[in-house]
Amino acid sequence: MKTTTSFLIFLLMSFQISAFTPESGHYWDPEEPGSGYTFEIQDNYFFSTFYVYEDGYPVWFTSEGFLDGNSSFEGNLMYFTGGQCLGCYWQQNSGEDAGYGNVNIEFITETTAELTILGVTKTVERFNMYLGDELQKMRGEWQMVIDASQYTDVNQFPYFSDVMIFEQVEKFKGDDLVTGCRSESTVYYHYCTTRALQNNDLAAIYDYDYDELVAVMRDDADYYLAYYLKTGTDQFDGMAYSYRVGSEPDLSLDGFTVRGFRTASKTFVDNGVGPSAADENGGIDKRLQAKSSSGIARYLPERTLTNLTMGQHKLEATPMLDVKTQQRLLHRIKKLEQQLQP
Repeated sequence: MKTTTSFLIFLLMSFQISAFTPESGHYWDPEEPGSGYTFEIQDNYFFSTFYVYEDGYPVWFTSEGFLDGNSSFEGNLMYFTGGQCLGCYWQQNSGEDAGYGNVNIEFITETTAELTILGVTKTVERFNMYLGDELQKMRGEWQMVIDASQYTDVNQFPYFSDVMIFEQVEKFKGDDLVTGCRSESTVYYHYCTTRALQNNDLAAIYDYDYDELVAVMRDDADYYLAYYLKTGTDQFDGMAYSYRVGSEPDLSLDGFTVRGFRTASKTFVDNGVGPSAADENGGIDKRLQAKSSSGIARYLPERTLTNLTMGQHKLEATPMLDVKTQQRLLHRIKKLEQQLQP
């Protein structure tokens, strides 16, 4: 029974670590710029276009088919000729096997993948053409789901939600941070009001050595929420830890699984225009300004070493973070707490 339980824990933890959704978009190899790859994913169907060169002349190939699982693709490479030119009348093209064999694409994260053809493997990433560096690209509004189902029974809510708005990048005690708040409302507020900054301010730091974003939000007067995230272009995944102000999160325990998605652009957060839906009141509703509520942590179930559940069975929780990672994460959390409002 002990062996079976350990195996189930391993499967559960492995799923949490690898649970991500590859992003559609334009990809490139920053080490070898000049060529490009467009990946389009609809449900589990994958279509790719390769913009490359042969003997100095631009050519394009395609490959399509179903993903194997969530993140792997293998398909035949097709070559097309004889189509219409720009501004010309339509002309039927013709496709044929490119003669390069199959192309293999294995997504590593939401926005990076290993592409292998003819025995050569290169790492490609989604092209960031406008969002800026790892901190600048976080600017905007993000909505997320906190999965507490491992720690709840059938009579409790398995999921909770949160909102992050990152407004600006600033320097604090020598560190570059992106800062903002929890929005008062996702309907009427897409920016950080004075009240939101005073009660639910937010700061995050990016560790380029480990490709991770660490964020701390003042959940309410008594609690902090710390987020440990891997970020894509428009989504992120990771873990959340709730803990009391004046204490520190217990990183020896597994955090709550988190998935988040961008729901408003930085341009919309800055000035009310851009990819998002403006409300009828121009972002202001006087009824909401006087409202006050307690934070998420008061409703999250308690995490212990013995209350991890799978179906009707209680399983013993195993920490996902090694001691070195715990120390590194705790150091960043404490630095971010210093930036938040007293």
